[in-house]
Amino acid sequence: MKFSILVPAYNEEQSISSCLNSLTSLIYVDKEIIVIDDASTDCTTQIVEKFLDKGVILVRREKNGGRAAALNSGLQTATGDVVVTTDADTVVPSDWLERYTACFEHQGTVAVGGAYQAYNKDDVLAHATSVLDQILNGVFKKSFVPNKLSGVNSAIRREALSDLGGFNENSWWSEDSELGWKLNKIGKVIYDSENIVKTQYPDTWSGIWKRKFCWGYAMGLKFREQIPFNIKLWIRPILFMVLLLSLLTFLVTIPCGIPVFLFPGLIFLISFSSLTIVYVPLGIIVMVRNKDQRFIQTLSVLAILPAVREFAYVCGMCLGFCKGRVGSIRPSWKENINHSDAESTEKKIFV
Repeated sequence: MKFSILVPAYNEEQSISSCLNSLTSLIYVDKEIIVIDDASTDCTTQIVEKFLDKGVILVRREKNGGRAAALNSGLQTATGDVVVTTDADTVVPSDWLERYTACFEHQGTVAVGGAYQAYNKDDVLAHATSVLDQILNGVFKKSFVPNKLSGVNSAIRREALSDLGGFNENSWWSEDSELGWKLNKIGKVIYDSENIVKTQYPDTWSGIWKRKFCWGYAMGLKFREQIPFNIKLWIRPILFMVLLLSLLTFLVTIPCGIPVFLFPGLIFLISFSSLTIVYVPLGIIVMVRNKDQRFIQTLSVLAILPAVREFAYVCGMCLGFCKGRVGSIRPSWKENINHSDAESTEKKIFV
């Protein structure tokens, strides 16, 4: 079985070397590594060119088109039986492809999704976010998410991917989720929680908010096209909508006195406390398993992080559903960082 690894890259000069070092060190032999430069304005292409003698293939796009468009450009070059996707700020384990091979031995498997953790785990906020994702993806094994694929760690049979027309460039932010839903209708999609890559996480509250807001916004756009009758898609939005509405009701009714604001206040307090009761003990389990000793700092952030992330998700979802349109907001929490890097590079060049 031959694997084609697609790595879309846009202004990734700070991380692409670590990514390619890990990919070229994979012990699996029958593979090709294809980096798609999406019209970067920094030194990304020059760095990738240093890896060409290690078998890396560079595909250049003249115009920036986004992640899905870059992946489709790479797909045209790919010759493998299975297409694997990851990001330029991600580092993979040496046995990454072997784990995929074992999953594809199951009859009828068309795609396999893996897990992810924070590469920049020295930052408390990034680390707490990573622990939360390990709870959702590892402990709960994505039970509340119908899609098992993620852009940083997924493998799809090339034939099935081609039959579906490749990656949907109109999907904007959630091309991996949309692809996962489509693939699930034609075959088996497996999730391997032990196949873990390390990727760059947002390390600011605004970055976390923006990331989840964009995911919710994209989901709202999808819901507006067709409201799916899938209970897994509704559990989290409904629960956190209750949390949000109870908080707003509590704040609005404060001037009316205790008899009025007490009930919504209790609903909000119980809902918010339940998140802490659920996630903090599970966070301890995850951290003990990882032999992580930063309990106090991480758990203090983890106590409020789920509510913040899901508030952002619900707000984005509501806005996307009510009056959203593709391209009206920036699609990536990293884009501001990348633009800043590009501007700095341009200043150095012209000074």
